[in-house]
Amino acid sequence: MKKLIENLKANTEVVKNENYIVANLSKEMINGDMRGWICGHFYPRGSVFNRNDIEICFKILPVGQEEKLHHHLCSFEFLLVLSGKVEYEFEGDYHILTPGMFYILHPGNTERIVKVHEETAIIAVRLPSVPQNKIFVGANE
Repeated sequence: MKKLIENLKANTEVVKNENYIVANLSKEMINGDMRGWICGHFYPRGSVFNRNDIEICFKILPVGQEEKLHHHLCSFEFLLVLSGKVEYEFEGDYHILTPGMFYILHPGNTERIVKVHEETAIIAVRLPSVPQNKIFVGANE
């Protein structure tokens, strides 16, 4: 965790005011241990990126990526596709998402990435941000 904090401090420019934060998406934030998560409960306490009310993520999904079926116990999720083409499953229904498309998913409903057809850039927002909120579906999970 100490290395993560040091890397973020070294590679992320942050301006913090009493009422706002302005920062850049550093390569460390996108490609490092945080895997594109900009803020959430998982950042160390005291970090300007530590929040319990919301999680925000910017990711580039590589071609062929898949994800196991899961749900979030108590978080709503919003995801917007900025570029590319990705197939998702929501509650057993399959949908191809392309730029400008988004989804809003209520807590407890299942989702997964079926397949990334073209490299896809996304922004995701989940709220609230709580530990151990992602539950994989299946006997061996």
